[in-house]
Amino acid sequence: MEKILFMNGSPNRNGNTFTIGEEALKNIEHTILQMADYKVSQYGQVYEDDQIKDIFKEIEKADTLVIGAPIYWYTVGGILKTFIDRLYMLPEAEMLKGKKLYVFAQGSAPNKECYDNITYLMKRVATLMDMELKGLAIGADSEKAKIIKELNIK
Repeated sequence: MEKILFMNGSPNRNGNTFTIGEEALKNIEHTILQMADYKVSQYGQVYEDDQIKDIFKEIEKADTLVIGAPIYWYTVGGILKTFIDRLYMLPEAEMLKGKKLYVFAQGSAPNKECYDNITYLMKRVATLMDMELKGLAIGADSEKAKIIKELNIK
């Protein structure tokens, strides 16, 4: 059976991002990783208590990643962005190769530039990490049903 990991990239562990992810995965067996529970240092500023390798221990167990993030300043929030920034310096990132990826981002009123920024970012991540981008959905937090439909997790 395929193992799915839902990575909630919001600092609000039970907010809109979490709710949308859980609704999208309703009736699908999955594990939840609250990214806010882990300390991940900024690129180039790695400290002794950095926990990114703990996140990779959870990712290693999964075949499919479903990543959700709030939208801040026209792109994904800092928790997810910091994780993405760190992929370049970690040999553990090699384990992303071949994994399936679904990504959604939600915010109060994303505009065209926001859609463009997030789409570009996530397509580049999937390409550079050699992942299969299966679904990408971006929308307002009031568009939960639209985001879930576009994400189309199977």
